[in-house]
Amino acid sequence: MKKTFLSLPLMVGSVAVMAQSAGGNTHDFKGYTKQHPAGSYTAPAPSHLPPSFEALRAAPFWTEDFSGGSVPAGWTNEDNLTPLGTDSVYFVWSNDPNAVGVAALGYQPSSIFGASDASNGYLWANSDRGLTASPGADHLTELTTTAIDCSGQPTVLLTFESLIGVFDYNANTNVKVQVSTDLNTWTDFIPFPCLETGSAQPPCSRWSANPQGIALDITSVAANQATVYIRFQWLGGWEYFWAIDDLALSNVPDYGRVVDFGYVSHVGGGVEFGTIPRPQLGSTFFLGGQLRNIGLNPQTNLVMTATVTAPGGGTAFSATFNAGTVNPGDTVNMDEAVTLPGGLAEGTYTMTLTVSSSEDALEDDPSDDTAERTFALDDLKYGLDGLGVHSGTAVTSLIGTSSFTDATDNVFCLNYFRINAPTTLYALNVDIGSNSRTGALMVASVHGDSLAILPNALGGSDDVFNPVATSLDYTVSAADTIAGEVTIPFSNPVTLNPGAYYVGVELFSNGGTNTVSVVDDATVPQPPVAGLINIQGTQPGSFTNGNAFAIRMIFDPTIGFSEVSGPEFSMFPNPTIDGQVQVITATSENHTIEVMNALGQTIQTGRFTGRTTVDLGACASGMYTIRVSNATGTTTRLVNRQ
Repeated sequence: MKKTFLSLPLMVGSVAVMAQSAGGNTHDFKGYTKQHPAGSYTAPAPSHLPPSFEALRAAPFWTEDFSGGSVPAGWTNEDNLTPLGTDSVYFVWSNDPNAVGVAALGYQPSSIFGASDASNGYLWANSDRGLTASPGADHLTELTTTAIDCSGQPTVLLTFESLIGVFDYNANTNVKVQVSTDLNTWTDFIPFPCLETGSAQPPCSRWSANPQGIALDITSVAANQATVYIRFQWLGGWEYFWAIDDLALSNVPDYGRVVDFGYVSHVGGGVEFGTIPRPQLGSTFFLGGQLRNIGLNPQTNLVMTATVTAPGGGTAFSATFNAGTVNPGDTVNMDEAVTLPGGLAEGTYTMTLTVSSSEDALEDDPSDDTAERTFALDDLKYGLDGLGVHSGTAVTSLIGTSSFTDATDNVFCLNYFRINAPTTLYALNVDIGSNSRTGALMVASVHGDSLAILPNALGGSDDVFNPVATSLDYTVSAADTIAGEVTIPFSNPVTLNPGAYYVGVELFSNGGTNTVSVVDDATVPQPPVAGLINIQGTQPGSFTNGNAFAIRMIFDPTIGFSEVSGPEFSMFPNPTIDGQVQVITATSENHTIEVMNALGQTIQTGRFTGRTTVDLGACASGMYTIRVSNATGTTTRLVNRQ
């Protein structure tokens, strides 16, 4: 298994998670399983077509939509590095948007090329090539057009739709669009300026958006030139793939700006909760987003305005940001703290981000001057994900026991939560994937030391086996799989004081027999450590997710508690320091006992009547499962060996 580590600033305790743009310790799924875990990540919500993309393409002077059934005649298509004996990486033609799926390696959001006209033809280069191990040599793939006439064009803008996934090398330095007038001297342009390897967090980590609209101002080379060549160059190792479609050359707009996304958070630092209990709001709320100037001229007196509309209509609160003059090519980020008003009602709120400047009347395409985010206030539910709340189409995927070839049990899916006011937790509500099977086990857990649970490379200790609280084993039923969700009660209410927590579920598939997965909401990008995955395979540890698992804290004291179907028994002490644990049943009938370690391996078995002692003295510190059975069923408890 290969791992990628990116340095990452981290604060825990009162402030827990960092900005959206930060990187993180990443679980290298590709090297670990020879596939990407099925549907584990996807792209964020905002539109990723480039600024004024459709408007710019309305009057192009040159286009190529790849509808001709092959790489266009006269174009050169080369791999100038791959040695003999290893498959080279060339661009190939397809009119099947699903064709790229083989190279997406189970990553659902990139398994279908989302370009507008992919079904009439596109080109793609498969860096993965179906290899089961790294090729050990790089490829230098170069696709070059025939000569294009740009004479009489005072400005030249290249636009196209694209999708790319990187693994070994960052795209912001190794993926280029090059422009030349003589096929000898080339000028580099970077189509993916933020795309790096790491935990999948499109459009800046591992995968671009799907599709990602690219707009490159190549005026400096191509303007008024009768002969212009464009080359798509990819220096890669063992990456995923790169697809391109609908190339166009047009003039750069005199005035153009675009709002890339909006941003709402009650804790700051890039974390956007979908559902928030009102007592956890605190006194401030953060509103903002991102804007780019893609025109030839400055935007002056530019103001960004974020307005939050209440469930019943009307403005609940708002913020403005005076950006002043924004020069061509510049990006502006708004992140304003707003003092919340009193009396906010429960329900769904919509934040609309708009922009204005002195150049409003000259704006090329006002339709992309706005963005939207939604969130809900619900006193009985607290969720990082926004499923059921998002105003647009939600993008989801799955993480679970079938995502890892050698970690089919003890898979933890955990979300960050910030508790601002003391509260009582009664249960977790979890959306489970369609591949979940009856008989799988789930255990809810609360972890109070956010530093300890983080990956070792981020200053943590990968420690998920010292939770603040756990539930009893929850067995997934047929009704659960039909409903697509479970509610797992804690055996005792859990008191949460202000601070940072990770809360989630541990998944058991009985050695792969009964798979179970958790739905992962990637509609809105989250900071890398807003979600964590912990596995206990050949290389155990915690790994960043960058998305929001559909795991919600439930604060409803009336929630129903499932009755235990097996024998009643108690254990003490728990935790145990010397490893000695007394197990006492409520009746004196015959019972069997089984002790399992964190890997799901049985380390002790036996029979007893009424009372027995489990000796974990020779066992390492961590969580162990005690399973007691009688003629009517089985009951499971977790014991902490300190």
